[in-house]
Amino acid sequence: MTRSERAMQVWQILVGVAHNRQTLTYGQVAEHLEFEGAGVLAQILNCIMCYCQAKGLPPLTCLVVNQTTGLPGTGLTTVQNLPTDREAVYKQNWFALYPAQISDFEPYA
Repeated sequence: MTRSERAMQVWQILVGVAHNRQTLTYGQVAEHLEFEGAGVLAQILNCIMCYCQAKGLPPLTCLVVNQTTGLPGTGLTTVQNLPTDREAVYKQNWFALYPAQISDFEPYA
């Protein structure tokens, strides 16, 4: 599966998580995808982060956090103020948006 296809899978997971005002650990996301570990998620999450930034959307990736710290990874460069950004993600009506497509993530893969 390509990175763009994986980004689409994670996008769908995170939209549901945002709707329920939740967060997931990197391990939980990896588990959903049946990955052996969470180390491969950085590039996939980067696709989503860049797409959100390009579309002027709140940083959906701020909902994925380290199990120990409860914070997104340091590579999540779009997060300026985590509580504010997370609330913006929760308030965004993701289901009202035109659905993202695999091809939307390809420029960032």
